[in-house]
Amino acid sequence: MNNDHRNENVTDSEARTEQAILRTKQAEVRTEQANTRTDEANTRTKRAELRTEKAETSEQRMRASELSYRRLFEAARDGILLLDVGTGRITDVNPFLVELLGFSHDEMVGKTVGELSPFKDIESNKVMLERLQKDGYVRYEDLPLETRDGRKIAVEFVSNVYQAGDKKVIQCNIRDITERKQVETDLNRLAAIVESSDDAIMGKDLNGIITNWNKGAEKIFGYTSVEMVGTSILRLIPGDRQEEENHGMENIKRGKSVEHFETLRQTKNGRLINVAITISAIKDATGEIIGVSKVAHDITDRKMAEEKIRQLNVELEQRVAERTAELEVANKELEAFSYSISHDLRAPLRAVNGFAGIVLEDFSPQLPEEGKRYLERIRAGALRMGVLIDDLLAFSRLSRQSVNRQAVDTNKLVQNVLDELKPQRDGRQLEIKIGELPACHGDAALLKQIWVNLLSNAIKYTCGREPGIIEIGCAHKNGEDVFSIRDNGAGFDMQYANKLFGVFQRLHREDQFEGTGVGLAIVQRIVHRHGGRVWAKAEVNRGATFYFTIGEAKS
Repeated sequence: MNNDHRNENVTDSEARTEQAILRTKQAEVRTEQANTRTDEANTRTKRAELRTEKAETSEQRMRASELSYRRLFEAARDGILLLDVGTGRITDVNPFLVELLGFSHDEMVGKTVGELSPFKDIESNKVMLERLQKDGYVRYEDLPLETRDGRKIAVEFVSNVYQAGDKKVIQCNIRDITERKQVETDLNRLAAIVESSDDAIMGKDLNGIITNWNKGAEKIFGYTSVEMVGTSILRLIPGDRQEEENHGMENIKRGKSVEHFETLRQTKNGRLINVAITISAIKDATGEIIGVSKVAHDITDRKMAEEKIRQLNVELEQRVAERTAELEVANKELEAFSYSISHDLRAPLRAVNGFAGIVLEDFSPQLPEEGKRYLERIRAGALRMGVLIDDLLAFSRLSRQSVNRQAVDTNKLVQNVLDELKPQRDGRQLEIKIGELPACHGDAALLKQIWVNLLSNAIKYTCGREPGIIEIGCAHKNGEDVFSIRDNGAGFDMQYANKLFGVFQRLHREDQFEGTGVGLAIVQRIVHRHGGRVWAKAEVNRGATFYFTIGEAKS
């Protein structure tokens, strides 16, 4: 029984142990389940925290993105309009567009694009919205606008629809292309000038390969653009002148300028032509030399003209030499003639005058009155012939007399001449008015002769006028001093003015006014020797005015 009792105790003890182990395992399972639930709770917490962090990060990013966009919107150098996708009305405008158009932010917000005067010619708001809704994109390449202050500009207008969060927005970008259009216009104009130029205008790279060839080049050289572009410039240059090209290219590559020069070039048909060449470097935006521009002007006709002129000059020089020799001979003959006049003719005239005087003096009582008159006429004729000879000699000497220029006090010179002519004025009621006369630069003796001849004429031709009036003056016209002598005398008919300065040409009869007709010819010769001009204006019985200038002396 004791054994049985002990066995029963053992069995109960084992059962309790097993139960305890089972309860322990159950407790461990519950602990593990609790740990699992804790882990799951921690995981859910972490996930919640992560979602919170993501939400916060997303919001921060969105705010940063909005801030970045706003900064771009405010600082953009293109105009930007934001439109409501439903109505097409403006919701925002950036500062650049306000500055570009001249309208304030408040004046534009709330309006449609078409309601703004600069965009009045754009298609209607409805049509533009329909196009945007259909295509999501509208573009105007070259839209002419007028700003508030009337300035004309050209813009590129682009509209896009894009998603902004939970809604759609229309953004219009407006780029001012006025300057670009002007550059394009200038480039097109320049290209047209180049293409229409009669000069050959060529572009080539640094290896001498032709890159551009205009119509002028086709005309001058005979090659078309297709034939020349991509080929060497050397095909235009004669063999003995190709070193010019090499030298010029080396200078261009070293940044040196190539002076304008004249040379020969060869056309398609092998003809050599004269050209004037100008070479310039072509540079890129960085200033690096990338090619060469060459302009060739055909000067063949000019060279032929120059050669013809050279030949004509040679012929002219030969003719001048021949004429100079002839003139020297003529001058020698004139000197001989002058000597003959002054010696050979004067002696017989003196004899005629002297013997006529002796006859009158010794035989006057025996002569009838008619004979005495004839002798007086013989003596007067001899005296007049002597005066003519003196005047002719004076005129001929002017051609050989040198002009010694110096400063001349004209006022003093005229006063001296009037003093010398005082005997001609004695007994006359004559008024002489002298204005301010500027000094001049000329031969004092010759200038004095001008004033003597013109003033003595004025005194002579005012004879019979009471009073006779002579006005002496000077006016500055067209950069020169014009001297004048005006009188109220007999005057002359202007239809005969071309004879006025001819030798022995007289516009009045001898019995009206004495003279030989050489005085004005002498005046003209002296004025011309000084490089000046002389002319006159007059009316019959209403006086005359003589004008003259003193210019540069002619040899």
